[in-house]
Amino acid sequence: MASESPSPLAYSYIRMSTEIQLRGDSLRRQEQASKRYAEQHGLQLVEDFKLEDIGVSAFKGANVSSGAALGRFLELVKGGQIAKGSYLLVESLDRISRQQILDSVPIFFDIVKGGINVVTLADNHVYRAGDTNVADVIYSVVVLGRAYEESKTKSMRVGAAWENKRKNAGSRKLTKVSPAWLSLQEDRTGFDLVPERVEIVRQIFQLADTGNGSFSIARRLNQSATPTFTKSNGWHESYVTKILNNRAVLGEFQPHRYDDHGDRVPHGEPVADYFPKIIEDDQFHRVQASRRKRLVEGAGRKGPEYRNLFTKIAKCEYCGAPMRFVHKGRPPKGSQALKCTNAVRGLGCESISWRYTDFETSFLYFVKEIDLTATLRAAAENSERASVEQQIAAIEEKIRQLSAKRERIFELLTEPGSSTAFIKGKLDECEASIAAEEALIAEIREQRSMADMLPTISADELRSLIASVQDMSAPDIFERRAAVANRLSILVTSLRIAADGRRPKMKGIRTFLEGQELNADERDRLTDHIEKSNEEAQRYNRSFKVVLADGVSRYVIVRSDEPTDIIAEVLVDKDGAISGSDRGMPIGWSEGWDNLFDEPATAQ
Repeated sequence: MASESPSPLAYSYIRMSTEIQLRGDSLRRQEQASKRYAEQHGLQLVEDFKLEDIGVSAFKGANVSSGAALGRFLELVKGGQIAKGSYLLVESLDRISRQQILDSVPIFFDIVKGGINVVTLADNHVYRAGDTNVADVIYSVVVLGRAYEESKTKSMRVGAAWENKRKNAGSRKLTKVSPAWLSLQEDRTGFDLVPERVEIVRQIFQLADTGNGSFSIARRLNQSATPTFTKSNGWHESYVTKILNNRAVLGEFQPHRYDDHGDRVPHGEPVADYFPKIIEDDQFHRVQASRRKRLVEGAGRKGPEYRNLFTKIAKCEYCGAPMRFVHKGRPPKGSQALKCTNAVRGLGCESISWRYTDFETSFLYFVKEIDLTATLRAAAENSERASVEQQIAAIEEKIRQLSAKRERIFELLTEPGSSTAFIKGKLDECEASIAAEEALIAEIREQRSMADMLPTISADELRSLIASVQDMSAPDIFERRAAVANRLSILVTSLRIAADGRRPKMKGIRTFLEGQELNADERDRLTDHIEKSNEEAQRYNRSFKVVLADGVSRYVIVRSDEPTDIIAEVLVDKDGAISGSDRGMPIGWSEGWDNLFDEPATAQ
């Protein structure tokens, strides 16, 4: 209960349907009117209990919900926590409600019946608690009814205006607002490109298309002193992301409106071919697919040189854990290596590290040597583009049917005696179904775009990129290495690294020998002999297994003291057929090959 006061308490309620009004004079005007009335009538204005619903609409009753300021005030009145005889100061009754009369009048009456006097500051009229003045009752009903009709008319006019603008979008543009790379023509019949800004947007998409994230792109733009589109100090990651997500680059315009909670939300269907198109659909969808993949698999800041080309690709052959990039400073004193995460953490894997530059050299040399053209062609031939197109066509037809259903449901809202709540529920269900189908199409198109990328990666292009990525002094080394990493993420399905051949098997050998009837000297001599033989074999057993987009598994053995010396390569196709080459391996090198590349245990 509120404590008694020598003067009645007064609560000022301010509501604005949009935050835009805050930038005008409305808030200050209402606050001053409340203070002036309280002073003139001996009321104590409660200023530490803010009753403000900013950006909240009264047309659909959002301001009387439990989360809104007026809704909380009503709950306090009903609970007896607002002293009877207190005053509620409002600019006019339409601040309280703009709902249809059967909903708005009970709200007003509940306040008065709760012992609260309502003052409308526009005309200094007081609706007193407990007063049964018939004229006041009739007048309040008329005012609230008129408020609803005005809002309804305005809503219909705005809707009709937007619909008319949509129909005339081809001849006259809907709004003066345009993307930063365009300018509206004086007669408002079209947009002109701002060439230097269009070029920057295309550069942003090109960087994203080669595997760069928003942070990296922003850094590159700042390093090259690229002019920003706003007055901000340099490029920011969030602004780059905003551009990459903006379908206006495809020519689309999406009208928006403010919902009951003051949030800006899409209104109606996008208008196609509204803006000049500056990015091709395929590239846009590729970028979205790549960004989604980064969100799922994890992204990160790659350093100034994009050091590790195998992030999220390379796994340990022995235990299946990811291979970690271990950086211990720059050469000659420091070192960089790939090492099993479980081995680093001491979780049972005995794999040793593989010097990063040696592995990168071996892997890229291997990639340059294989028949990339045939590999990529095979992957492209296996794609199911025709099936994808049929899927999309079927879903688009379903969306058209749902859209027609939505229009029919919407028409029911205007019919007298219709159940607003029931129809709105059905409308929401229809909207949700359409959104789900549209999301499905977007996902399918992005997956198709990733598949479509494969035939565009020519062998010559990839070999040229590979040849350029190990010169760390190149000014554009980050972009070059990011491009190769992006190509590898598309080309490589699986990469498992056996950094030290059979060495992890030594633990099992020691355990076996300890269980035999051997004296200590015999066991030690035998163990030493096996270890020395094993160390010699390391020169031939440092290896990796890679599965490319064509589904063929390639087992590659590399001489540890010469990264470009690929000693043997074995291919296992999707049917299990084995082929390969022996490049000078000693007799018996292949014994136990099947055991060496057994499927690893699940990583911890």
